Amino acid sequence: MTAPLKLAILETDVLRPTLKPTYHSYGRMFTALLDSVGFDGDIQVFPVIAGDYPENIDDFDAYLITGSQHDAFADDDWIVRLRAFCKDLYLAEKPMIGICFGHQLLAHALGGQAGRADRGWGLGVMTYEFDKTALDALPDFVDQAEPVSLLISHRDQVLALPPGAQTLLSNDFCHYAAFHIPGRVLCFQGHPEFTKDYQRSLLAYREGDITAEQMQSVVDSLADEHQGERIGRWMRDFLDSQHR
Repeated sequence: MTAPLKLAILETDVLRPTLKPTYHSYGRMFTALLDSVGFDGDIQVFPVIAGDYPENIDDFDAYLITGSQHDAFADDDWIVRLRAFCKDLYLAEKPMIGICFGHQLLAHALGGQAGRADRGWGLGVMTYEFDKTALDALPDFVDQAEPVSLLISHRDQVLALPPGAQTLLSNDFCHYAAFHIPGRVLCFQGHPEFTKDYQRSLLAYREGDITAEQMQSVVDSLADEHQGERIGRWMRDFLDSQHR
């Protein structure tokens, strides 16, 4: 009998004090998402933003890097250390999932590029199409290639993919909205772990960053479907497929 998969969540931010009592942490959000889609592995959270890492890479079968308000391409000591750690994980052939900041950091660390988006903040619910060039190479876990809608909150993007990566999701606002390196890496710019209530709470911190008209458009978009659990199932199946 195969032992349960051991997943390390590398937590790259601390919630704002006003939000922490209700939403606790990104690690808890991801644990809740994976629980909701039937992931039966063992999960442990490491706040790498505070320097807390697994003692040994091989203590875990797979790794997930969370979102963050910080820049994945910055030279802060903890971000430089995390990029180096992710390179080591890749060389050790550990499956990795990256979300938002994690998506950008993995692209940047593995030979691609992340940076500021030309079009500013992306907020609310956004819909993405499957990249047609990737349809023939989609991993087995991906369901029918229908558009995907996700909650987003970012002003940085992946600007160039790392070697061996294939685009999965794309739209006019964010060309590399999801990518994978087959059997190795799965990354999304959007936030499958977010709820709409959490997104609404974050919008209060963006009022000075976008116009009132843009804010109204973002608020209106929250009436659209958010398919976080769908992506949660992709994440679950990606992890399971590496642990057979």
